[in-house]
Formats: sequence, C-alpha cells, structure tokens
Amino acid sequence: RPGGYAGAAMAMDGSVGQPELDQPLADRFVSLPLGASNSSSLDPAIAPRPSVDEARVLPRTDVLQTGGPSTEQASPRFLRMTVNAAPNSTATLNKSGLPFGAVLQPLAPARLPGEEAVPVVGFAGGGVVRCRRCRTYINPFVNWLDGGRRWKCNLCYLVNEVPAEYFGPIDEYGRRRDAHERPELSQGTVEFVASADYMVRPPQPPVYVFLVDVSYHAVATGMVATVAQTVREAINDLPGDVRTQVSVVAYDSAVHFFNLSANLSQPQLITVPDIADVFLPLPDDMLVNLQESRTLVEALLERLPNMFAGTQVLDAALGPALKAAFQLMQHVGGKLHVFATALPSIGEAKLRNREDGRRGSGTAGGAKGGGPQQNNLLLPEESFYKKLAVECSRQQICCDVSLFGATYTDAVTLGQLAKHTGGSVYHYPGFTAARDGAVVRKELRHNLTREQGWEAVMRVRCSQGVKITGFFGHFFVRGTDLLALPNVDADKSFSVTLGLEENAVTATHVAVQAALLYTTSSGERRIRVHTVSVPVLPTIADLFAHADVEAITALTAKLGAERALAGKLQEGRELIQNKCIDMLQGFRQICPPDAKQSGNILLPEPLRLLPLYALGAMKHLAFRPDGDVRADERATSLMQLECTPVHGMVSSAYPRMMPLLLDLRPPLGQPGPSGHVNLPPLLPLVAERTLANPQGCFLLEDGHQLLLWIGRAAPPQFLVDIFGRSSLDGVEPFSLELAPPSHSEAAATVHNIVEALRTERPGTLQALRVVRQGTPEELLVLRCLVEDRSVSMMSYDEFLVHCHRTVCSKVA
Repeated sequence: RPGGYAGAAMAMDGSVGQPELDQPLADRFVSLPLGASNSSSLDPAIAPRPSVDEARVLPRTDVLQTGGPSTEQASPRFLRMTVNAAPNSTATLNKSGLPFGAVLQPLAPARLPGEEAVPVVGFAGGGVVRCRRCRTYINPFVNWLDGGRRWKCNLCYLVNEVPAEYFGPIDEYGRRRDAHERPELSQGTVEFVASADYMVRPPQPPVYVFLVDVSYHAVATGMVATVAQTVREAINDLPGDVRTQVSVVAYDSAVHFFNLSANLSQPQLITVPDIADVFLPLPDDMLVNLQESRTLVEALLERLPNMFAGTQVLDAALGPALKAAFQLMQHVGGKLHVFATALPSIGEAKLRNREDGRRGSGTAGGAKGGGPQQNNLLLPEESFYKKLAVECSRQQICCDVSLFGATYTDAVTLGQLAKHTGGSVYHYPGFTAARDGAVVRKELRHNLTREQGWEAVMRVRCSQGVKITGFFGHFFVRGTDLLALPNVDADKSFSVTLGLEENAVTATHVAVQAALLYTTSSGERRIRVHTVSVPVLPTIADLFAHADVEAITALTAKLGAERALAGKLQEGRELIQNKCIDMLQGFRQICPPDAKQSGNILLPEPLRLLPLYALGAMKHLAFRPDGDVRADERATSLMQLECTPVHGMVSSAYPRMMPLLLDLRPPLGQPGPSGHVNLPPLLPLVAERTLANPQGCFLLEDGHQLLLWIGRAAPPQFLVDIFGRSSLDGVEPFSLELAPPSHSEAAATVHNIVEALRTERPGTLQALRVVRQGTPEELLVLRCLVEDRSVSMMSYDEFLVHCHRTVCSKVA
C-alpha cells in the first residue's frame, strides 16, 4: 500500500536528525508489512506485480516533460535512460545505488500506438550542421545566440557559427521560429541523408551468403530442408534492390561450392576436398547478382536437401568452410548466415566436446551456484573464431550463427563470430523439422526480411562532465568509443554505462546523443541521431522519482551477462541481486525514521517491481544455477541477453501469463481507448495458481517463446472453439495450430491477442507452440514460474524478505 509519513525526521534515539547527505526525505513509497506472527514472512498476495499496461513496457512519461514539445526528446523506443535525470555529484549517485546509463535500440520498429516513422532530413550545400569541436549533431537542445547567427553546443558548450544557408531568426524565447518546420530542431530522433564525406567507398550492396552444414545429422533431422525452403520462400522479400548478391556454400568433411552463373541452365556443384588448403574454384560465379541468377538460386535451394540426402558423413569442417566464405565476400562485405548441427570435428579450428555429459550443479540460496565446470564452459576454447570475427568486422562482414545440434556444439566459442560482428546467435537444441520447423521458419524469415543497416558505425556522446564507462552488446570497438557494426538490425540493442568526470556537475541539464552512420538496403548513406536531455538534480529522492525500472532491469541483466561470459557465472547472478539491494538500501536511508522503524519492507514507488524483475532475471535460463541447464542453452541465452531490447528483457525476467478460459469476445482482443489491444488479466507466476489446474488454459510469452498451455481436462467446447476439435488425445502438440479467425468468435479473439503480443514484442516471439499438461515440453512453462521456490532459488516473497533483512542490516 502507498506510504506517506509526515513530520520531522527522527533519529533512532528519538531526537530530531538530518537525513544522510542532507537529503530531503522520500515521500512516495510502497510499504509492505511482514506477518504479525512471523516477522520473517510476507503475504505473497500483497507483493507488487505488474499491471497489464506495465507489462507492455510503456515509455516513462517524465522523460517527455522538458517544457517544450514532447517530440524534442528521443523516444524511449530508441534510447531509454535508467534514470531520466542526472546526479549533481558522484556522492549522490553512489549513495543512491542507482545504475546510470542507457539502453539503445537505434533502428527499433514501431510497437506501440502512436509511434511514428523517423523523419528524414537532407542538407544541401554545406552538409549536416555539427559542432566543430565535439562533432555533436544539431538537435532541439542547442542554444541560439546573436539573433540566430550562432549556436551553442549542448554537449561541449562551444559556440558555433551558423552557416549562411541554415540561418533562421529566433523568437523572444530564444527558439528558432522555423523549428516546427525542421525535424532536426523539433524532434529528438531524426535521420540525416549523409553526403559523400561520410563514405569511404560506394555504398555496399546487400550481400547474403548462406553457409550450410550438410553432414548426416543436419540432413537427417530436416535442418537442411527447413533452411533451404525458408530461404527460397523469403528470397523475393530480401531487403535490397537490383544490387543484391547471394551465394550458398555447403560443408561436411569437405567444402562444397555452387556455380550460379547466369549463363548456366542449372547450378553446378564443385567440391573442394582438401580442407587444409581451401580455395575458391570460380570466385566470379559463386557470389552472384540475385536478379540475374534468381532462377538458379531458387533451383539450388530446392535441390539442396536431395543433393546430400544419402550422406553418411558425420564430420564437419566448419573452420575451413568459414575461411572459404570469408574469401568469397571479403571484397564487398555483407551478411554471413551459418547453420551448424555438428560440432566442428576436423580441419582448422576443430573443437572437442567439453561438456562430456556433465552438468554444473546448483546450490541453495538466492544467488548461489556456478562452479568451475559451468564457468569454464562459458569461456571460448578456440581463438580462431574471435580472430576471424575481428577480420570479418574489418571487411564489413556480419555473422549470424544458428545451432541445431542434439549434443554439445560449443555455442560460446562459435558465438564469437556473432558477438564481434554485430550478429545474432540462435539455438534449437535437438532440432527436428516436425517439432521445431515452424519456429525456425518464422525466426529465419524475420531475420532475413527485417529492416537492417549495412557497414555501420555508432558513436555515443555525452555532455561535458559526463563520461561513458562501458559498452555492452555485439560489436567491435574501434579506437576507444566507435562501435563497428558491419550489420545492424531493427531488433538489436546496445547499452552504455555512464559516470561523472568530476565529483560534481555544474550544468542544469545533461544530454546524451547516439549517432548511427549506416547504409540502407537501398544503397543510401544515412545518419540516424537520437538525443535526450535530462535535468541535473541534487537529491537522491529526485533520482528515484525519475528512475525507470524497465531500463534498470535491462542494463543490470546485461552487466550480469557480461560478467557470466567472462567465466564468472555466480558473480553475474550475484551482481543482479547486489544491485537490487544497493538501490533498496539507497532508498531506505532517505525514508522517514518512523517508516524505517515500522519494520516494513519499503520500496520506491517507481521501482516497486525491481525485486520481482531482479529475481526473475536471476532465474532466467542464462543465470539459474540449476543442473538441468545445458552449457549451450546457457551460453546462447547470455549472448542473446546482451542484445535484447528493454521490452524483451522485461518479459524474460517476468513473463506474461494470461488465462484464456474467459468470455473470448470483444472488447477482449480489440483496441481500447488508449489504442492498446485489450488483453486478459495477468496471473501470478505460481504453479499453484496456474499449472495445478487440469482444466486451465493459459497463454504465456517470455519475450522469446509464445506458449499455449492446455490442461488435461480442458473444456471440450473451448478446444472446439480454438482448435476445431473436442479432444487433443493422440495428437502431437507440435502439429496443433489455432483454428482460423473465421472458425469462431473465440478463435478470432485469441488470434487478435496473439497478434497484439507479437506487435508489443516485435521480431522476438517465436511461432506459437502448444504445450500439454504432463508432457516433457511442460518444462518450458515451469521455467517461467519465477515466483515459485526452486531447488536452488528463493520464492518471490522469500526474496523480498531476504532483500529487506539485508538492507536493514546495512542501514541500521
């Protein structure tokens, strides 16, 4: 319940005292009483949980309150600060315990009502207007001087001359009179058309090279057929134009090239068996223009599964195949898609099975577990893949890695290809086409057709007095602060941590600007610029009032992921817990003494969900100490977390589970007054309230999976309405699909709900998968029930009490 305590601050001895650092007392907080009979227990029913709207991960409104039009600030869709303010001193920041940083998603797609396309601005003549010292791009927060003839940079404070062709008069408030006509002066996010000065070569054409494992297990499981079919179906929708180029390379114990010259009537297979010295047999005819050779490319993709259908080859020469693909595309750059089922077993950069059937064991406690075996398996074994990735980055090659093996494939080592080139890692353990084909087809098609930029670099700048202390995500750092991104897609996020250069900040506002220079798929060089300006505030209470719990959750999880991928899994998990406790401690010390003496759990109102999200993050597949998490699963999850957008991270920490045994008709599934689709209420993630009900039916999304759980005794009429059958007995769950919207009003409503979830989590949700009660796949749902106690982790109410006791011991 909300807490509001009035009166003078009272010290523990009853005398009137001053709060630490002379800070004003907090006046907005949530106070949770512990049980009267047992001061170590909390009623789970009163523990804070997100509302339906909070779970959508909406932007914080205070970031828009700048005194001017709300569009002046970059939307949190693109740049989300952990605190929509800046501390006035290092002491205030440290005392608060709040992380100071931002999560960026520079090409983020629209996902919420009212989000609009980014305006494009072209400058004639003199080019884009920038500060001549720090190179900040012109933005809504610069100050205009001398009647509009000069402008003062809001980052380094240098006064710049306004080019004659850009001059415009200012009004009595010091604003440009034409600001509303110029997006770069009225909107925090804008895209500039780059001049020739921003090019070192002609814009790169979109290039797609598909490197496909064709060894026995890749063919037998249907991976080759699934990938070939998906690429063939998506080929007409690849972003690009008449310049788009494509190639296919296959490998097993040898490397197989394909001549796709437009002069041929059918593709020609050319095998190079000498993997010790791989060469390109026909370098000019293997990477071809898609428009000119479309017929041959489509024919190859259709025939590829049958070409290797009878193979008995178990070996995989991935290292030599990667070097061949690099040779093929190094002169132009592009996107290299790697599809692997077998652990690289022969040739250069072969790997060994380090897991060897062993699992890391978990131990009891809130943040325990993570022994030497788990830690070693999170460190790359072979340096070849990182070295090749660095070379790929230099040549503007981005690698995406998809792993399909039923056994260990050393995801953390192979994932280095993606980590240092701006790519993605996908993992489909024990893949079979019948069960997992729909998931792969959806994810791969989305990967190929989403908005993406080529040969990109990104730089983040801050106001004088603020510094960047760390970068997180998939990229290669050139120099000290330039992020090299051979490819950047709409789903990728990057994070920065910030600090103060001196002990105090004297400015009234602090600005952060992220600039992404990239080539569009249509060959135009663009600069997408995001700028926010936040007030400098003097008190801890002010900082907490402007805190963004979703951004804090995302940044903290990424910090933990980086620690875990350094071979320190337990430290990564403990980091999340300790950051949570530090923030609660920083807040409790500015609460009124009578509130602290009450013994209640005190949570800042804006961060009332912080303990829940922190516990959920620690129970994420990436961090949980349970022994049933395989090394490849953990490594892939950690690498995916590094790039996950804020909304995806929140869903990963606290999935949305909603009942479907409702009145499935409008207004459910239809847009409400706010523009958001009306969704069912959210359920606590507790088995007793959900999976214990054999008649229940629940929809669950965790930012990645989209699961429909069906109880053993689900009502037959519900099954008829949703699936068109009264019983699911004898039916494989993976073969089930929702009945079409025209089948029934209930089916139409469920379709609308699913589409709304996809819109709110664009690009990240897999194909819908049905899970029946009591089947092995139910583990996918059980892992999402983060409020329950597990073998090695606390329940939600226990974790709240644990944090409370730890904080009290420090504040007392």
